[in-house]
Amino acid sequence: MTASPASLLLLLSSYLTLSTAQDVCNTYAWDSQALGGYCTTSGQATYRSPACSIYRLCHDASSGLGPQLCDTGRVFISLCADNPDLPECKTFQQRFNSSADYLSCMNTRAVKVYSTSAAEAFLVDSCSPGHQMAGCNLCNATACDTPDPLLAYSAGCLDMLMSGCKPWISFCTQETPALAQALCLAPQGRTTTATSPPPPASSLSVNVSADPCVLDPTQPACASYTYPDSAAQAGIDKLCGSMPDMPGCALQAACGKGQGLVAAKYCAPFVVLATLCHDMPGMRGCEDYKALCNRAGSVVKQCSDQPAVPGLPTWSQARKAVFSACDDHPMAGCATCSSSDCPDPLASLADICHEMPNMAVCAGFWAFCNAAGAQDVAQWCAEDDSKYLPSMLMYFHQRTQELLLWRQWRPRTQGQYVGSIIAIVAMGIAATGLKTLKGALALRWSHLRALSGEEEPQVVSVWLPRGGQAGEILAKSAITGISLTLDYFNMLIAMTFNVGFFCAVIAGYIA
Repeated sequence: MTASPASLLLLLSSYLTLSTAQDVCNTYAWDSQALGGYCTTSGQATYRSPACSIYRLCHDASSGLGPQLCDTGRVFISLCADNPDLPECKTFQQRFNSSADYLSCMNTRAVKVYSTSAAEAFLVDSCSPGHQMAGCNLCNATACDTPDPLLAYSAGCLDMLMSGCKPWISFCTQETPALAQALCLAPQGRTTTATSPPPPASSLSVNVSADPCVLDPTQPACASYTYPDSAAQAGIDKLCGSMPDMPGCALQAACGKGQGLVAAKYCAPFVVLATLCHDMPGMRGCEDYKALCNRAGSVVKQCSDQPAVPGLPTWSQARKAVFSACDDHPMAGCATCSSSDCPDPLASLADICHEMPNMAVCAGFWAFCNAAGAQDVAQWCAEDDSKYLPSMLMYFHQRTQELLLWRQWRPRTQGQYVGSIIAIVAMGIAATGLKTLKGALALRWSHLRALSGEEEPQVVSVWLPRGGQAGEILAKSAITGISLTLDYFNMLIAMTFNVGFFCAVIAGYIA
């Protein structure tokens, strides 16, 4: 089959367009003096850009950055990816025939960690009070005024490899750590630094790492190996010392109280360590656990016999669930967890899910309770009316759980909520009915007296009931007392400000 001249012409045109775009991307003459102005003038909006941090590191002989990363074109393109409104960036974009060609160039040549806002967001989200993660002292939820967010971000990812570190991992994989040492290697691992201080004692691994089964857990003799509790506890102390708000640290604290609210099988040091390392595998303190249990072909039975607590929400999952729930409904648990201060996200999530169990964000929490056994993790999953009481909201709202009159009257499910509405409507009907009954009885008694020729009671200063009047008065008093009690009950229910219950009160009185 022979291609038509038009097809050949189209192919040739596409090739020339692509070739032109590549030439612009790779050979564009950038103004190195303008780049220096953007990246060395403190106070410029661009000064804190990751591209400018790289620029300044490239002019530091001890940084260990390779020439490919320090290429002026790459640095400027990375700066344009972060600050597209710069005049030089707009001129560069105009050289391309289409926005697709421009974006292709940016994706190809810009470094993988070009965004200032993304680096700051990672640190603000990750650096809660009490965290000792590297970089948190430079940028956190309270203040983030460091001139080099990229360096703080890299330090944090070197210290604790969390989910927000994916761009950093992609960057170091693309550039190779040896050619981006200041950003991808710990100080003690860099070869260009003249003298590197020894790592702090808190960062040194437990000496058990020299154990043959930790070095090679695939040996048949390691099937019965048991990791020492003292070494596991050292790892736990290191992990919780750095990041005390992890759910695994809440587990460790509950076990330490000895109140029996967590099953002994979940308090074994190796289980707590496994739980922490399942949450944050990149943190220091998990090296031995990962060597024992995460290596392909490991035969160590302890890894399967004492796994992480099943279903326990991770640090990130617990925080996101709390923030999402509190954005929808203010609850008691929200007061103990904010984006800047959330010392125990698992406890806050438990408070919220016991108060409003049907919220979508609580599905993971209840899955954890079912998987781990509610009584085995009673610290968070057991029903406790003295601990988990619905908060009192002094404005109209809608939720299933509410405390009505008595501690025992607390609807927890949709069915119980509907049943409560029916009961409240019935109370309103009964209160109205009793008032009607009282009036009807008064008319009946008056009519009977008229038929019998008795005189109506006279109002005098001193009055004593005559004949059957004592019974009438007693009946009226009883009806008034019951009616008044129901009225006050309905008033107190209306004051819960629960929309459904408030409407039920009104419906009861107008039915």
